[in-house]
Amino acid sequence: MAGRPGRRERPLDPQAGPLERFASKLRALRERAGLTYAEMARVSHFSSTTLSQAAAGHRLPTRDVLLAYVSACGGDIHEWERRWEHLRAEIHASDRRIAVGAHLDAPDDPEATSFVGREDELESCAELLDTFRLVTLTGVGGVGKTRLAKRVAQNAAKRFTGGVYWVELADLSDEHAIADAIAASVGIPIASGQDPVSALSEVLRNRKVLLLLDNCEHLLTGCARTVKDLLARLPHVHVLATSRQPLDIGPEHVLPVKPLAVPRTHLAPDLQGSTSHERATPPAMVLFADRARSASPAFSLTEENWALVAHVCRKLDGLPLALEIAARRLRMVTLEELAERLDRRLPLLGRGGAERTAHARQQTLRALFDWSYELCTEAEREAWQQLALCSGGVLLTDAEHLCGQGPYDGNSQTAEVSDDVFEALAGLVDKSLLTRSTTGTRTRLHMLETVRAYGQERLTESGRAQQALLRHRAWYLGLAARAGTAYGTPDEAGWLRRLRAEHANLRLIVTAPPPSDEPPEMVLRASLGFWLHCLTSANVGEGARWMRTILERHPRPPSAESTVVWCQAVWVACFLLTLHGDYDGAHDLIERGEQAVAGTTSGTGAATPAVGRPDRDELSAAYLQMRGLLALVVGDMEAAVKYTRAALAVGRFSTALLTEPQCVAQLGFAAVLQGDRSRSTSLLEQALEMSEARGDSWHRCYLLWSLAVDHGEAERYETALRFLRRALRHMREIDEHLGEATLGETLAWLLSQRGDPRLATVLLGAVDQAWHPAGAPRLFGFARLTAHRERCDRHARAALGSDQYTRAYQEGQRLGIRQALELALGKGSIGSVSSTSSHE
Repeated sequence: MAGRPGRRERPLDPQAGPLERFASKLRALRERAGLTYAEMARVSHFSSTTLSQAAAGHRLPTRDVLLAYVSACGGDIHEWERRWEHLRAEIHASDRRIAVGAHLDAPDDPEATSFVGREDELESCAELLDTFRLVTLTGVGGVGKTRLAKRVAQNAAKRFTGGVYWVELADLSDEHAIADAIAASVGIPIASGQDPVSALSEVLRNRKVLLLLDNCEHLLTGCARTVKDLLARLPHVHVLATSRQPLDIGPEHVLPVKPLAVPRTHLAPDLQGSTSHERATPPAMVLFADRARSASPAFSLTEENWALVAHVCRKLDGLPLALEIAARRLRMVTLEELAERLDRRLPLLGRGGAERTAHARQQTLRALFDWSYELCTEAEREAWQQLALCSGGVLLTDAEHLCGQGPYDGNSQTAEVSDDVFEALAGLVDKSLLTRSTTGTRTRLHMLETVRAYGQERLTESGRAQQALLRHRAWYLGLAARAGTAYGTPDEAGWLRRLRAEHANLRLIVTAPPPSDEPPEMVLRASLGFWLHCLTSANVGEGARWMRTILERHPRPPSAESTVVWCQAVWVACFLLTLHGDYDGAHDLIERGEQAVAGTTSGTGAATPAVGRPDRDELSAAYLQMRGLLALVVGDMEAAVKYTRAALAVGRFSTALLTEPQCVAQLGFAAVLQGDRSRSTSLLEQALEMSEARGDSWHRCYLLWSLAVDHGEAERYETALRFLRRALRHMREIDEHLGEATLGETLAWLLSQRGDPRLATVLLGAVDQAWHPAGAPRLFGFARLTAHRERCDRHARAALGSDQYTRAYQEGQRLGIRQALELALGKGSIGSVSSTSSHE
């Protein structure tokens, strides 16, 4: 047959419907004659492509094509003409004006199942077709381009009075056969040697026609050439194409088709009543539930299984084909077992869950991506494999370094970047294997989890897995290390935002066993970037687990040369464990760290570590300061002051760990908690001036908050509110999630003190959702501050009564911390206070 090299004709199931039964008999006739389609074409007036389409089972061939086919094979022309007439009547194809509608009536067509979602895409595509003559639906394989295109074509049929014709291109391998396939779909016989485009132009010249060209990606050049020619000759013809890659010709308008929306939360909405159920259920879950009921009639979506179905839909990226195959697996496994097996989704979603009448490349998830992989260049395949290791997306600039050539040691200066890498990445975007988004002024690339899984399989097969893994780990660990050195500098805010986007990549690296040939110093040095990142991103508990994992693997310095960086990593662990509420664990680590510090070099002797690394005095100051912080949190004010003053007395501070302003701030906050107004304000203002001079964004946020607490304790509420507004403005600059929760707690207390219990309760509802997921005790465990919150809560309950309190609290939960803060401080007022002196 005239198919792709090495590919056989799509299998037919005679039980699937009349079209396939008819096509099966035509194939049997050709096989008995022992002819190829090329041999048949030589004795007829039709091309081999047109003849093969007659037996593809997609649509009823024209009478002329059928008679030419049968005659070439030596069959009974009269018998076959009778069968053709009977089939024509059976499938109601007498009106060929809407060819796509006739095809969609066929039992094997996926449109026989329900059409889910896509309201926005249907509307957008309809508008584009009204305005433009070539619209291409693009998207990754299995995303539902064909189904969407057919629904668009059905909806548009009345506007195209000359007909709507569906042209399946998946089985074509010859770019010059595209016009033949279009002619066969329209029903135009092409004589031997006749130009099919000319024949189409002659027949369609005055007809308003919509051509649906399906699966163009493997014949892009031929499709582009044919479509451009037809549009130039036929002013009333419109083309709707589906492809994993745009045609890239002038008149084309591209509409990306994305996966179906998945649930953002595992919590089930109220499912009582079908109307509310439909509104509350994301389209991916509606599709899965519908197909699951078909496979297992006892299945229904309930509040009890909502979380599991949501998990399945998220794990499969909302990809319709994957969801449909997975749903069929419920004939074999329970929903729980399906969810458990999704880490091996490629074999799970294999042929056993396929639709038998689907095209071979649509029958399994692996076959779906085999097709895409074949269409990639070698450079694109290598980039796909390398980026499959990335979790949560990757910046374009990072992707270029990751996909570069040669060894990489974590130093961005040594990474080789070439134009070829950029072109490979652009090719993956064009082929819908990568999608892009914009973060600020930067491009970020994203890969569906199913696409990642396939890329990882191919990476393993390539023999490059170890090299790619080392490169991936070195790059992101290098980023974290550089972020750590930016603490307390004007670059700090930018690096915090930078690591925020890479949290999933860092999680993947830290939690996975390291390769045997990776230097241990690499992850120890990277931990310098973890302490502030995990705090500001509200991942304190996770950060504490990361550091426990790292130190379990490296319970002592791996070598004498790595002692300093190991001590820094232990300090980071102490900080995160303290904020996590693991005070015993933090205390034990402080002692271990101090013992190691005692063995390092002091002063500035010849054995002092390299520039940028702290010596023994600096490390000693850092650990004394950490003892002071731990004592401050647990409420031992005497020890907090003693250790913090001892740290200041050392007089040397590491730029990568907490700093001199933090020591002064600890003394000031201790004075606040002791009620020593004579010292608290001046110390906090001194620390604030030092942080502002350094350009330290994060520390400034908490110093402004500390001053708000200080003035609130003194019942200077308006001044306290001004400090909170300033603090919030800086926290928004670095997107400090836990900082916003901390401000919300203090603002609720101030509002309660000023006599606004309802607004205070709204804030309490909002902030309560932030602390537990972050893995940090409320207000980091400061007993005096949590006492403020408890009094605020009691006053609000007493003032509002149970019902009003519950309504206000739930309103805060719905709003979330950011909107609740805006409501409480007044819309438009955030940031309205100028950066005036801290003495206001």
